[in-house]
Amino acid sequence: MIKQRIMRALRINSTTSTINLTCRLRNNGGFCAIHVTDDEICEYMLMEGRTQSVVVYVEVEEISPIHYDAPQVESFM
Repeated sequence: MIKQRIMRALRINSTTSTINLTCRLRNNGGFCAIHVTDDEICEYMLMEGRTQSVVVYVEVEEISPIHYDAPQVESFM
């Protein structure tokens, strides 16, 4: 759900592309980066932004169509 909202906000076509999210949070004076694979984790990370700065990296990947060799259709009479 959140990934779809981010894709709409960035005007990324969801039929031809997908995104990967990484959140970067301040942790013990440094930063830690967490790859986000789940909407619940993403919501938690963005809620942390209320009390500390959160950087969200968005990586766009194009979806490659699946190509397969189908047997040719032949008709016999």
